[in-house]
Amino acid sequence: MNKIKQQDLLFGLNAEERVHKQLENVFGKLKSTKEEYGKYFEFDKYNDNYFIEIKTRRIKHNQYDTLFFGQNKFLKGEALLKENPDLKIFYCWNCNDGVYGWEHNSSEFKIAPRGRWDRGKQEIDQCVDIKHKYIKPLTELLSC
Repeated sequence: MNKIKQQDLLFGLNAEERVHKQLENVFGKLKSTKEEYGKYFEFDKYNDNYFIEIKTRRIKHNQYDTLFFGQNKFLKGEALLKENPDLKIFYCWNCNDGVYGWEHNSSEFKIAPRGRWDRGKQEIDQCVDIKHKYIKPLTELLSC
């Protein structure tokens, strides 16, 4: 793993901890998935009612037409819901102007190749692309 990617991963992990309390204010007491599900589990936080993925971005939430996350996370969300249909799954973006989120399958979305090229190689994957009109501030996620 190159140095830039290591720095980005550390940035994301530190940001997850900084927004933990904000997330708990909305979703209740949360645990890290790392202990129970392992380091590479698709979601970052959970409790009996929710699984939450957190993506940290160095942009404003509406700087681009959409926000996205890996299709692998969406597919894992589908599997979790099949096991427990009462769960709610959220994908959150910690952006420069706040924390925003989208509930799993709550609106239209597009699957498209997305990624980056700034860490020495192309990192392109199939991603779930969400238009801004469907992405809500963290404090409004459960009122939808």
